[in-house]
Amino acid sequence: MTTRDNGALEALAWLRERDRSATSNDRWYAEIALDVIATSAAYEFDEMTATRFHLDIYREEWAVWFCHRGRSSRIVCTDAIRVHGRDDYSLLAIMPRLRDIGDLIRRLETAHGVQFARDQAAVCTSMPALEPAIRTWIEAL
Repeated sequence: MTTRDNGALEALAWLRERDRSATSNDRWYAEIALDVIATSAAYEFDEMTATRFHLDIYREEWAVWFCHRGRSSRIVCTDAIRVHGRDDYSLLAIMPRLRDIGDLIRRLETAHGVQFARDQAAVCTSMPALEPAIRTWIEAL
């Protein structure tokens, strides 16, 4: 476990970049799924054969999950960064701040010879009015 800034504060900063009126008391979430296929990322897939990157941002924390070739890593940032389940790709040691998550995505793409279809991301959020801003942010990563 690696100590660093509070994941809730990073998540709130991310939200405020998209909604300046957001407060730390609001309950909210944004779940983003990226796939390597050229169609919308499906919610059902085979983790053993799929290549996916998920970014889940909640009021209390944020997390990433990457799967490729039957292996996976899930890292959660709350009051510390920690592995949740498995870390087959050793992501814990290279986790950036949330604001720099695009660096991690590009690093994974280069290391594994894949390209995530950012324009086909699946976005599930409690803030439907912010979905266009979330999609614009994803495509810029």
